[in-house]
Amino acid sequence: MKNVVYIAICCAVLCGCSRPDMEKAVRECASMPVERACATAFVAGGKAYVFAGRDSAGVLHSDLWAYTPTTDSWQNLGETPLSPRVNAAACVSGDRVYIGLGFRGRYGVDSCYLRDWWEYTPETDSWQALADYPNEYTDCATAFGGDGELYVGYGFCWKYRRDMFRYTIAEDRWDSIDVGAAFHGFPQRSFGGTGCTCGGRHFMGTGYYRNSLNWWGELVGGTRWERRTDVPGRTRTLAASAATGKYIYLCGGIHYGGMNTDGEVLKDVRRYDPDTDSWQWVAVMPQGLINHVCFAIGGKVYWGLGENEDLQVSNKLYCIEE
Repeated sequence: MKNVVYIAICCAVLCGCSRPDMEKAVRECASMPVERACATAFVAGGKAYVFAGRDSAGVLHSDLWAYTPTTDSWQNLGETPLSPRVNAAACVSGDRVYIGLGFRGRYGVDSCYLRDWWEYTPETDSWQALADYPNEYTDCATAFGGDGELYVGYGFCWKYRRDMFRYTIAEDRWDSIDVGAAFHGFPQRSFGGTGCTCGGRHFMGTGYYRNSLNWWGELVGGTRWERRTDVPGRTRTLAASAATGKYIYLCGGIHYGGMNTDGEVLKDVRRYDPDTDSWQWVAVMPQGLINHVCFAIGGKVYWGLGENEDLQVSNKLYCIEE
């Protein structure tokens, strides 16, 4: 009996998080009519939108789909003015969406790392081209923000950087943020992380630099990172996250121990509480996913699409209650 208790204590310590009183039930929602990996999702006007990505044949797209949670249904909104791509970035501020970047073409060719940046108004389905992103590190960049200022950075272009830029909507202007002076042990460069704005606070973490990472930080004052509690469990990259009014949910991703190790596609859903700087395990995904999307609407957190453990491209969508 003592051994059983000892093992349970060790597991709790190593896990670094607590399980809820009751595991949240996962519900399967309507599948997107087309399968898609490396797409980009955003929420506006009570609907979720999925942009671009690639299908199971490796074909890149530039289309836009809308998901309505009240009817659990999808609508094809057709092609956008943007070129086909994967791993785009998107932020929402008010009733406008700011979207662009990503990758299309051949690895290592600078022009294939896309720098265009657009404003999209869902109500009128209208698009406007804005100032280009300041550099070509745009594959798998992380984006978050709102209320007139957006933050984008930590992208990839045949090598890793830690660039972070602030975009001021009213002035259509990009400004570099010098985060190097206050890094406090964070990875100096990485890509494939995930981030969210929750309650007006900006958080980001995970990603890849020589191996997968579990760091988690808060961008304070728009100028410096402050370290927060690491994401528990296995390190990961290519995870997805979404914020509700109180929590940030992080799901899936892939664990890499290094260049010479096989990856492990993860199936956990974890919840971060900014007020207590703590993580909690909340659910198990029906299948592990990478290159997937995650969004939150009306007290529910959704995830899906992407690729499973066998790298099969999916069109499935799932959700849990807040």
